[in-house]
Amino acid sequence: MTSTETANCAVDETTTHTATSIDAEPVEDVASQQETIIEKDVDALVHDETALSPPPEEEVYTVFPISVRRAICAAATLSILLSPFATSIYFPSISLIAKDLGVSVEKIDLTVTTYMIFQGVSPTFWASLADATGRRPVYLGCITVFVIANLCLALQHTYVGLLVLRMLQSAGSSATVAIGAGTVADITVPADRGFWMGLLGAGSTVAPAVAPVLGGVLSLTKESWRASFWLLFAAGAVLLVALVLWMPETGRMVVGNGSIAPRGVFNRPLLDVLLGTRRHGYIVQGAELPRAAGRRLPNPLRCVKILVQKDVATVLVGHALVYAAFYAVTIGFSSQLPSVYGLSTLKTGLCFLPFGFGVCVGSIGGGKVLDKQFRQSAARAGYTDPRAVRQDPDFPLEHARLRLIWYPIIVCAVLSAAFGWSFRRSATLAAPLVLIGAEGGAMGMFFTTVQVLLVDLYPQESASVTAANNLVRCLLGAGASAVVEAVIEKVGMGWTYVIVAGMQLLSLPLFAVEYTQGGRWRRERFARVEAAKAAKEAKLAAKEEQEK
Repeated sequence: MTSTETANCAVDETTTHTATSIDAEPVEDVASQQETIIEKDVDALVHDETALSPPPEEEVYTVFPISVRRAICAAATLSILLSPFATSIYFPSISLIAKDLGVSVEKIDLTVTTYMIFQGVSPTFWASLADATGRRPVYLGCITVFVIANLCLALQHTYVGLLVLRMLQSAGSSATVAIGAGTVADITVPADRGFWMGLLGAGSTVAPAVAPVLGGVLSLTKESWRASFWLLFAAGAVLLVALVLWMPETGRMVVGNGSIAPRGVFNRPLLDVLLGTRRHGYIVQGAELPRAAGRRLPNPLRCVKILVQKDVATVLVGHALVYAAFYAVTIGFSSQLPSVYGLSTLKTGLCFLPFGFGVCVGSIGGGKVLDKQFRQSAARAGYTDPRAVRQDPDFPLEHARLRLIWYPIIVCAVLSAAFGWSFRRSATLAAPLVLIGAEGGAMGMFFTTVQVLLVDLYPQESASVTAANNLVRCLLGAGASAVVEAVIEKVGMGWTYVIVAGMQLLSLPLFAVEYTQGGRWRRERFARVEAAKAAKEAKLAAKEEQEK
């Protein structure tokens, strides 16, 4: 068990905290919990533009035991694997699919582009639904769509069917990234969030390295390229059954901190329906959400409102530049290995393993570094317990999260340029393998840093802010994937990745602006929310006075 997990476990079970501690001993004061939920929903009712107000004292942030939190995080990570896995397992079979369906490779490449477009757009709807009605129903809906799409893809025989069903496959799987981030935000406090988000990020980014290997192996079977879709169908079906039976609801608009039993049919695990919730010691029997904390209607345009916030927009564009480089590197790597080194499809897939290993190490290690930096910032800000930090508008959140972000960006840029020039017929294959593995580590740390910061900025709408991030990065990534091959043919691998490195370096001034100005923008947004909330409360008080 890691030190972070040990601390979590100790806090959950035995430790006594200050009045504002996040994981104090569970308090069986239902009224206090309901008051907390009411305060949260008021922000939503006045069209909350930012994170929640500082919580009342003695609030328990989550009552889920550490063992349950680990299982929830594992389920979220497995769900997140679906989208990148479905993307990358497809690549080794592109030429086989084109030959089998009697179309050009360019037409099959179009199915990759449309997949990425839906990967960016569809989470805006699903994430809004998850923030409004709970995580569990959206998990079930997304994965059901994914399972049906893969079954149909394995059985269909036309290009049009492939194109349309790949869009449906993307619409079902891509939202799990946003919902997974929202799930982790529901059950973790900022001081520990880096580690858990790192695990989540490792799962989502290691898939592009492992999936091509499986895709290459499966393409050699009797079922050829259809075997990949059969595998995805089976994996999705098994995961769906597990979620139906066990996955608890974590959405704070539905279960608060986990102590309130959900009422909706789709919010309740089948085992709870059959055996009852009394078997969970952390659920307060009879507790209900107050009427004022009722669910709001899903609003896909909420992502657009988040996008136009100055601090969020700055982070999203900076992140998208590096993410587009991520796609440019992986696509160029997969296309040039066969032509330069004469590798087979299977060997090309195996060459992605160093990259996947690097991303995994960078994501998890970066998460632990983030938690350490957060604790140091909390100590400098005067907090005796860093876990007591929530949404204090005066806390230097941007400094705590972005203090080291310059290093992975610069490392990625240097390695991208070196990667491009390493592709020479006289050069050993080890050179690009080492470079792409090291760059994977830097990218993993970068992606985790940005994701944690975004969730900290919008913890109550963590799925929506992640969907906004997904929209921007996938659209820019789709553009990069569409032009990188043409640029390589025009100027060669070396200069192409010098351009990619320059694109990554463009993110540095954006994060510098966020580092220096983001706190002020966040406080201004917080003040607007507080003013709107006060105005609404005054209006309600005046109405009650008139009724008397």
